[in-house]
Amino acid sequence: MGVLDLNSPPRPFDIELEGLCAGHSASAYLRGVDWRVAPGQRVGLVGPNGAGKTTLLLTLAGVLPPKSGRALVGGMDLSNQASRRKVPGVLGLVMQDPDDQLLETSVWDDVALGPTCQGLPAAEVKSRVEAAIAATGLDAHLDRVPQRLSVGEKKRVALAGVLARKPDIILLDEPTAGLDPRGRRELIQLLKGLSATLVIATHDLELVLDLCNLATVLDAGLVVKTGPPATLLADQALMESNGLEVPWPLRSR
Repeated sequence: MGVLDLNSPPRPFDIELEGLCAGHSASAYLRGVDWRVAPGQRVGLVGPNGAGKTTLLLTLAGVLPPKSGRALVGGMDLSNQASRRKVPGVLGLVMQDPDDQLLETSVWDDVALGPTCQGLPAAEVKSRVEAAIAATGLDAHLDRVPQRLSVGEKKRVALAGVLARKPDIILLDEPTAGLDPRGRRELIQLLKGLSATLVIATHDLELVLDLCNLATVLDAGLVVKTGPPATLLADQALMESNGLEVPWPLRSR
């Protein structure tokens, strides 16, 4: 996904952070974060409430500027305002509350908003919207008002709007929150079919086990540890010391 520059070598990392400090308050809440995510990885970002997960996603999306440190997303320097404005060209953010990003009066128009704002020809916009609608199973809802859909349907509309922009990197904030079991299963299957780099901030540790090939524990604004989900999330001492619990599928081992 995204535009490939044949004259440029492949990026070793889609996300590269060194000593990143960022946050809403005067004193940065992310405190010296060192973290790297390679293209195509699916990373589960886990930690207790207030760990800084949403702050990290908003910083990666260019919404919050870094206060200090080095932060590259898609090869773009987030400390540079002009570069931050280009981030939506390579990255999409699906917020925890889909109502925060559903703006139009029909599902079709909402999904079309992103590629339209990219200045794409009408035929390309139509093609992208049709593909995103098909991928998220929203064919029966094209003319409905997004704000009147169920939580699960709203989340699919928000994700479809991101997919229609064809980003290289997709950030998801608590994507399974508020979903019933069927909606959760459908979302996981959808995410498994994506080729984009995924960063998923979540309390759903079984989602991380099922979907991700890497997990990162974040607590008090710091990256504590990164590793394979089945190994990292089974570490009882690590989990308990960072306000988490070993997920049920790993407790019998």
